Amino acid sequence: MVGALKKILIKINRLPVPLTIKHYYAFGETTYFLKDKKLDSLESWDVLRTGHPHFSISEDREEWLKACELETTKDGQDSNLIKRAKSITEILNCLKIKTVFSVGVGGAALEYQIKKIKPEIELICSEGSKVNAKLLKKVFCECDSIVLFDITSKDWSATWRSIEAKDQLCLIYRLDASFTDAQWREVFQNLFNSGVQNILYIPTNFLTVLSFLTRMRQRLFWAVSRQPISFAGYLRTKKTFMSYWQSLYAETEMDFGGLGGFLLRKIE
Repeated sequence: MVGALKKILIKINRLPVPLTIKHYYAFGETTYFLKDKKLDSLESWDVLRTGHPHFSISEDREEWLKACELETTKDGQDSNLIKRAKSITEILNCLKIKTVFSVGVGGAALEYQIKKIKPEIELICSEGSKVNAKLLKKVFCECDSIVLFDITSKDWSATWRSIEAKDQLCLIYRLDASFTDAQWREVFQNLFNSGVQNILYIPTNFLTVLSFLTRMRQRLFWAVSRQPISFAGYLRTKKTFMSYWQSLYAETEMDFGGLGGFLLRKIE
């Protein structure tokens, strides 16, 4: 009886329905420098990457390496980062992947750890921001190539090397909040049309009842303490994510160092 009730509660907490909600965050004084006080543009991301201590990328390689090795706290670089990189390299080995194209890499700490574990892999990191790409070129010496690329582009073929598609993999890590559901569906359609066969898609998190209540409590705290908040994208349930690639890619749900994600293989 207790076991059955526990399963029901776990299922309810997971919100097994498609649901997308808006996400808000308190960026402190940096809020006033964001475009329209929102985090929904490259201009606003450039402000964070160059001026906010939690999101900024250092131009000094030694400082950047400290962030990559978790000696300093940065956005997306939690204590499970190295474990996450190891789980990804295990997949690369299993699929015999030769080239990884990582989209919107931000500070690129995950990509650094992947390259550190598997230096023979050809690693291409992309950014939509010229500012971010320029910063990374100064510090990420191990990366084979750092390129400008718009994830909403219809043609992804220019991002691939002249080897077979089965030997290449596209990594999409913690970019989910930045785009609408309609945009994500179009992204996956474009990936499919461009012949991309292998994708690792790792969201920031899945929206659950517990995470929803936690965020509502946080927003109440910000309101009471009169902290300005900014629109920062979207949060989704697992069902919503899975709808993006339906009929295009076969999914295998996996754990990547404490983050749920998907290995996607193109349906022929």
